[in-house]
Amino acid sequence: MSEVFLQRVERYANEAKAKVTQLRKSETLVEVDQVNLKSFISHIVNDMSIRQLMTITGLDLGQNIGVIYHFTHETDTLHVRTLVPKTDTTAYSIVEIVPGAILYEMEIHDMLGVRFEGNPWMDRKLLLPETWPEDLPPPLLKTSKADEIRRRLHLESVKK
Repeated sequence: MSEVFLQRVERYANEAKAKVTQLRKSETLVEVDQVNLKSFISHIVNDMSIRQLMTITGLDLGQNIGVIYHFTHETDTLHVRTLVPKTDTTAYSIVEIVPGAILYEMEIHDMLGVRFEGNPWMDRKLLLPETWPEDLPPPLLKTSKADEIRRRLHLESVKK
């Protein structure tokens, strides 16, 4: 990662009270709280012209859901991680800043139950069937049980 690029990332991260870790030569991780996420992403997209969002990863981390935004710029990769507590799975959407995030956020909503405030498609399913029972937890949560999902969706395999 170029020194100038890293300095700019660090400056915006400091404004957002975020932690910066250089993982490899051209790869950096920024850990930012939810309340500062949109501001930080707005800076990197609008002020640094980092516009290529590769994907968003969601992870069940026990007490929290980890949401990691993966950006590339020329030869550099920037990972922006935030935590969403399972006690309140509402997170801020970045679709106003990065319109292409809409489907990634929908995927994390379906699979992990995070509701992205500001995403206009949170009332739709992307990967789950429309008949997904409301009382059934999202399938990628550690508390989900595959047997229960198969039974409730009538996907039991036929025994021979």
